[in-house]
Amino acid sequence: MSIERRKFIRFEIPLNVIFKPANDNAPYSPGITKNFSRYGCCIESKSTDLALSENLELQVKHPRKDILISAFANIVWKQQLGDDKCLLGVNLLEIDKEAKSEILDFAYDMWLENNIKFNPA
Repeated sequence: MSIERRKFIRFEIPLNVIFKPANDNAPYSPGITKNFSRYGCCIESKSTDLALSENLELQVKHPRKDILISAFANIVWKQQLGDDKCLLGVNLLEIDKEAKSEILDFAYDMWLENNIKFNPA
């Protein structure tokens, strides 16, 4: 039995994201979030040579608006998925608080819709 060490629930929510090493002129790489929480997220993308503890610049697609949300994050874990994909676990270091709240509200609404069945009295 594994022990859950996270302090906050992670909501399964697919959001388009692009990322690159912070303070680097490298092009952005596309990815999609697998989950999102108050302090972090998991991103699935093509295999990358990014290292643990590396800082990233992120642009996350807002779930309800046609805008990108800028964020900075730190890679805390990495898992290779076959030859061409990987998962990156990132800790959000900086993100607009209002935008993050909107993402979490959207994710919570999706979670409720998928997990709580309406039960008429």
